[in-house]
Amino acid sequence: MAIPVAPNTTCDIYRSGNAPPAAPDVAGVACFLKSEWLGSNEAGDRGVPLYTWTHIMLIDVSVDIRDGYLGANAFAAQDNVYIPDKNGTRFVVTFIERVQRGTLQEHKRVFLDRQTPNWPSNDL
Repeated sequence: MAIPVAPNTTCDIYRSGNAPPAAPDVAGVACFLKSEWLGSNEAGDRGVPLYTWTHIMLIDVSVDIRDGYLGANAFAAQDNVYIPDKNGTRFVVTFIERVQRGTLQEHKRVFLDRQTPNWPSNDL
């Protein structure tokens, strides 16, 4: 399976309780990252963390990545993504959905909330 567009960056994935400079739980994942702040804010949900994202990332369906969504307004510890690697900008995984199930382009769409980057940043 493959994402439907060419990757434009990479990322390192860290589980809750693990963070740089430690080794990532999943390293060097090829991904496609795009800004999507407007989509998150059109419904006026910016004050509800569960419904907040700034970017969307597409990754292969086989990548082990975890969100904190438990349903309703319940949260669990979710993964953090660092782009392009553990020295880059941190993003919190808000939600993950499996897209185009059963096709050759089956992949995961990952909703990310960007955290404060080290400015200036070329990672975004």
